[in-house]
Amino acid sequence: MESAEAAARLKDLPLDFSEAVESAKNAVRDDPGVPGWGTFEEVHERHMRNVSYHADTLGKSIQGSAYQIALSDLEAAEQFEGSIGAPQLY
Repeated sequence: MESAEAAARLKDLPLDFSEAVESAKNAVRDDPGVPGWGTFEEVHERHMRNVSYHADTLGKSIQGSAYQIALSDLEAAEQFEGSIGAPQLY
């Protein structure tokens, strides 16, 4: 489940991004300095939150699909359970 794993890793993307911006701000000398970090972070943090939201939705969809597939398999196996001479599917 590579997609579900990727989705789980993107959960903390907004926090990771904010920490990366803070780290970049701290790495720059005060003089002459680099203005605009606050605006940059504010604009792009919204994008990071959107990515995180969509990753969460993707993860939930994958889990829901896996459940539905397992349920379908179980129901199909139960249909074959009583067949005379038919192989048992477990």
